[in-house]
Amino acid sequence: MTSTKTKGFTIIELLTVMSIIIILMSVLVPGLARTRRYAKVVVQQGQFHEISKGLELYRNDHQETYPDSGATDTNATPVGYCGAMKLCEALLGQDGMGNSPLSNFQASQPTTYLFDLCYISSPTLYTGASPSRLDLAASLRNRTKYVESDSVKAYRLQDIYNWVITTGVNFYAPTAAFKTDDGSASTPSTYPNAVIGDVFQKATINATHCPARAGQKVGMPVLYYKADSSKIAHDTTTDPLTTTANINIYNFDDNYAITKLGCPWESGVAKITDHPMFTDPRFFLTAITNDKITSTPRPHNEDGYILLSAGWDGLYGTQDDVYNFAK
Repeated sequence: MTSTKTKGFTIIELLTVMSIIIILMSVLVPGLARTRRYAKVVVQQGQFHEISKGLELYRNDHQETYPDSGATDTNATPVGYCGAMKLCEALLGQDGMGNSPLSNFQASQPTTYLFDLCYISSPTLYTGASPSRLDLAASLRNRTKYVESDSVKAYRLQDIYNWVITTGVNFYAPTAAFKTDDGSASTPSTYPNAVIGDVFQKATINATHCPARAGQKVGMPVLYYKADSSKIAHDTTTDPLTTTANINIYNFDDNYAITKLGCPWESGVAKITDHPMFTDPRFFLTAITNDKITSTPRPHNEDGYILLSAGWDGLYGTQDDVYNFAK
């Protein structure tokens, strides 16, 4: 007599298989996430390599000197046109069309032209003294690009931070009003200076500020610090914001203004989260300490410069920050 009983999996067998699958996923998924993050770090280091090549070309053209990184502003506090923006100006120009011989990283210009990085409007003339504008009216034939725009991209700060023209977070811009792209007067809360974005793409451009790039993911600003050859100290214990004069080879103030802005992916106009490096600048000084030198505290790249990406989490001053030296 032939049996008609259908063979299949028992409940116990199914539960066993499902348990094995869950265990394997719990082991593999974190590993895949770590691999993905490491791959991004490798790409970020590649971007730093391109920036470094550009800085060497810049140095060859400027009396063996790297671009200045010091924050320049008429205010008493270290804010305004700072290291991240000066890096972009030196390598790509504030309009993305190359460094202009007329823009020499000075804080004040009597009359300045500013080009929109969205390329959706004509160049706008900004009049009046302003510590944030650089003169970009030189012929394009006199411009020099030290990096390719495809590999190292420039973004306006207002696109990254999606500012609303009202009270709330701004870039502590000068008090003088300027004209927007449509010719109307505006307060300086829409700071248009450009920076180089890192590869982690944490923020999203808002259509209100830049319709041509609406929804595009952008990276956090790459911070740039130039070593000060006149200084010899590397004090990792004293809060640099409590001292009256900087004594260190690297000055945290060079990008204090960027760290003060908070997180661009947070909604609203009020800053919610501070960057850890803004809260305690000593993290930066400790992170750049060269552990191979034990006699006295010394920083990496003490005769050159330091590049810093906020890393995967988009926060400056956490363990996943990426530097242009091996840690």
